[in-house]
Amino acid sequence: MRVIEAFWEKRNLNVDTTEIEVEENDSFDDVKQCLQNVTSSYQVLKIPTGSVSCFEAAEQNGFVFREAMIQMAHSLRTIERPSVQQRLYDAVFVEPLMEEEQEELYAQIRDGMFEMDRISLDSYFKREQVAERYIGWIHDELKRGTELLKYRYKGDTIGFFGLREIRPGYYDSFLGGIYKAYRKGGIGMVIKVPEEVKRRGGKKLITSVSSNNVVQVRSLIQNGYIPEKIHYVYIKHCR
Repeated sequence: MRVIEAFWEKRNLNVDTTEIEVEENDSFDDVKQCLQNVTSSYQVLKIPTGSVSCFEAAEQNGFVFREAMIQMAHSLRTIERPSVQQRLYDAVFVEPLMEEEQEELYAQIRDGMFEMDRISLDSYFKREQVAERYIGWIHDELKRGTELLKYRYKGDTIGFFGLREIRPGYYDSFLGGIYKAYRKGGIGMVIKVPEEVKRRGGKKLITSVSSNNVVQVRSLIQNGYIPEKIHYVYIKHCR
């Protein structure tokens, strides 16, 4: 079991946060004892699928279920799409998102670009806090060497994604999406991250998505991603 003092969430959400990551061999008693020693005002518990006794330990200690986080993987194989979708896909281009363009990205996030994760759907947090959490997350990723890239369609920037090589040939796209104003008409289903990784000579790509975001789950599957790991996420507020 891993217990992480998530100090960055104090900056992002102004709450003391502890994240507990349960491992497959952890038992009901392991989890129960661990949770009794955590005192943070916001607690996040991540449990792998199949650990049924750990679910019971979470519920007995006042935790409530918020989402399943699904790690999706892409082998970079070529995807065959219907002709209409392929034409739309081919009309979208990927370019670096320059530093002077970041403020526009942050404005899109503040406008509610991300609305379906456990933080966004938690009435404890204000919309402004949710947006600043994503912006703080991006700042941290940029310090780690993550690249930001943008989607261009008919001359407009319509979305973005982050990309980082986590080990030779293996990439993580930690965050991304199409801006709200451009999601209609099928363009919201366009995902070109695998193509970008393949262009760089990559071998594999991973990303994560909340089970609350059914549209994005479907879009990832249609673009060739497959589920690889699932963790159930429970939370607890200690006011």
